[in-house]
Amino acid sequence: MSNFVLPVQIDRGSGTVIVLLHGLGNNHSSWEFVLEHLDYSRCRVIAVDLLGFGDAPKPSVEYSLEDHSEAVAVTLQQQGIEKAVIAGHSMGSTIALDLATRHPELVERLVLFGAPLYRAKPRAGRLRDLLRTEGLYFSLFELVQRSPQAVQAGGELAEEYVPFVKGMEITEETWPAYRQSLQHSIMQYESFRQARALKIPALFVNGIFDFFIIRRNISRLRFLNREFVRVKRTRGPHELTPAQGKVAAKIITRIALRQGSSKQPRQRAS
Repeated sequence: MSNFVLPVQIDRGSGTVIVLLHGLGNNHSSWEFVLEHLDYSRCRVIAVDLLGFGDAPKPSVEYSLEDHSEAVAVTLQQQGIEKAVIAGHSMGSTIALDLATRHPELVERLVLFGAPLYRAKPRAGRLRDLLRTEGLYFSLFELVQRSPQAVQAGGELAEEYVPFVKGMEITEETWPAYRQSLQHSIMQYESFRQARALKIPALFVNGIFDFFIIRRNISRLRFLNREFVRVKRTRGPHELTPAQGKVAAKIITRIALRQGSSKQPRQRAS
């Protein structure tokens, strides 16, 4: 098991425990517009910086789903959290799925926003395969991996000029984690298989203007796992904008308060 402990940047409220896992190239601040609308009188909300980002450790590892989820598990255990509702955004959704697979005892429910799920590896060199959505995404991802300067510049511009993008930090320090996480935690097919085999209730929330997800894969997943998977559409984009944040907070709160077994007193690690 990983020995890496993540920094708990937000620990607010009491009651049902909600854990927020941010996306690729972000830190906990990407949840800012969600945090504004959560019910802290009935929920204890925890937000961490994931491995390699923000103030988290930046070890020389693969940044695989297991690397990320084990660090989350160790952190929750250190905080004395026995069970929680896990909310993930983008890559945070795939990490949440891995956590639910490896440590189901820690997960009450999943609320997953903009989950990137891929079912089949695109075969390069054939036009038919490149025209498939997976092929287009993977071609883009491969370009990103080869262009650190362009990606970092884009991240800086987004942070400065796009007010609804919070917590974006693609820097020289975080680039290794960004590149490795992109390859091992997004450009992979395990998350779809994990979601298909889920035995924990999961709600997949997809914005109709989200161009980073493959909707037919989410629909297929709903068909394959009718007992535990539900899908909801919103009018937002992939990013957690002010409007999308308010909607997300309402969804997370409703899901969290549906179950009472994850209510635990506020505890601090010694």
